[in-house]
Amino acid sequence: MAKKTYKQWVDFHFKKLKAQYPNRSEIILKVMAGDLAQESIKKQGGLPKTSMAESSATPVVGPRVGPDAPTLTPLIDKTKPTPAPKPTTPPGGSTYNDRVVARIIATGQGAVGPFNISYPTSPTATGGPFLQYPDIIASMSDNDYVRVRDTLKILGYKGVTRNKEEIDRLLIQMFGNLFPVKNVDDLITKLKMRALPGEGEGDKAELPLRQIPSISRGELINFARSIVEDELMMARLDPERENEIVDNWLAKAKKGSVTTTTRKVRNPKTGKLENVVETTKSFDQALEGIKLAERLRTQYPDQYKLAQDTRFANDIKSILSEGA
Repeated sequence: MAKKTYKQWVDFHFKKLKAQYPNRSEIILKVMAGDLAQESIKKQGGLPKTSMAESSATPVVGPRVGPDAPTLTPLIDKTKPTPAPKPTTPPGGSTYNDRVVARIIATGQGAVGPFNISYPTSPTATGGPFLQYPDIIASMSDNDYVRVRDTLKILGYKGVTRNKEEIDRLLIQMFGNLFPVKNVDDLITKLKMRALPGEGEGDKAELPLRQIPSISRGELINFARSIVEDELMMARLDPERENEIVDNWLAKAKKGSVTTTTRKVRNPKTGKLENVVETTKSFDQALEGIKLAERLRTQYPDQYKLAQDTRFANDIKSILSEGA
């Protein structure tokens, strides 16, 4: 099999990564493709001889930093002593995640630290291995994004988490200092630790609303007497019975009305989602008046009949007097 040039390997890996992660930013995919291209060149035994100049002169994708970034091979002046090669690996070593994060920062795609580059990478290290931002987003499923979105809502980011790209951007721009993390669960735990007490979504938006009407005992007494007057043609009931009715109304009124939290319901006619709230009243004055009138007719049938007859006689007199 013919060896490929650096550019050919970059194009090859970029195409595969774009198909594998269609929602990822191109700058991240190109950086990752560049690193994979270098690994492929090593595995094929170096660059093809006929394309060394082309491969070396091929511009790298984006600002390249890190120990494995390709550079132009300088001409060697044999009249001068060959300088000793400088170490390409900093003390403590450099990892793939270090290089990717450094490149993201160099291209202006992410927040400027503080990024904890020194983290456990060995499976035997305490709590390791840990993952940086590019590795996390490349492995997150739809369910992971939903969980992260719900956590961001607790922190107050309710209107800016409509899609994956916005969540990716928010994580690196606002919460870059939380990385590296073990996994998505570890990220969510760290995000929740940023919430202030009492500022969670459930502390405010999810609480039902209770409203207490401002109604006095005197108003309810006058209301009860107006119904007695209409139904029985009496000024009032006996004090004991009147107090019983008014006390019952006051007890209900003090419970107020409760409005549940807003929930989304699909309208069966239009098919569109609508915000729905439900209000439950403990005391409905109009309804209580209708119920009292019905009870009075049943409990005082003679008085109710007398009132009806009296009204009928008064109506007849009124009609006759108008025709006289």
